[in-house]
Amino acid sequence: MAYDVTRSRGEESKAAILTAARELFAKRGYRGTSLAAIAEAAGLSQPGLLHHYRSKNAVLLAVLASRDSADVSMSSPRPEAPGGEIIEGLAALVAHNESDPQIVALFSMLLGEAVAADHPAHDYFVHRYHEIRACIAQDLRDAQAKHALVTGVDPEALANVLIAVLDGLQFQWLLDPSVDMRASYAALSEIIRAAGTPTSPAATPTSPAATPTSPGP
Repeated sequence: MAYDVTRSRGEESKAAILTAARELFAKRGYRGTSLAAIAEAAGLSQPGLLHHYRSKNAVLLAVLASRDSADVSMSSPRPEAPGGEIIEGLAALVAHNESDPQIVALFSMLLGEAVAADHPAHDYFVHRYHEIRACIAQDLRDAQAKHALVTGVDPEALANVLIAVLDGLQFQWLLDPSVDMRASYAALSEIIRAAGTPTSPAATPTSPAATPTSPGP
């Protein structure tokens, strides 16, 4: 029984540390946040924090891991919709991100810092973007196979564009909340859908029915 109580308190303390770290990292960044500040915000002493996490780096990685385990997206897409539904899946992601500005701010702050190769989250973001690009590109290939997306579009290139749009919209939204992320993404999705609308055989240049007739004299 005593073990269960101790374990429960330990889990509560770890949760408090991660909550405090998320808030502080989102406001100040990783480099601008001290372990002492995290401990104070979590209601712990610094030695008490270090009992659960050996360093600020360990806290950061735990914050990122908790985000992934909870399947909460910061900025980059984690689409689950297969094939031609990928565009709709990303639209749902945009709507979700608008409902959680703190996680968007956290992602954006850490991503900006992690461009530096010596940042402790650098490898995390490099790997994450690699996985995201591969996931979206595969979904786009599936959409092409189902004739839901025009085949002349390079899936890898379009995946990069989609990621850039989502991340860029979020940076703009953080700076100016009047930016409508959902409407902006919807405009892009309409363009993609229009490009992927199958053309009927009767309307193609190779179809006899579509061959233009010579105007009369």
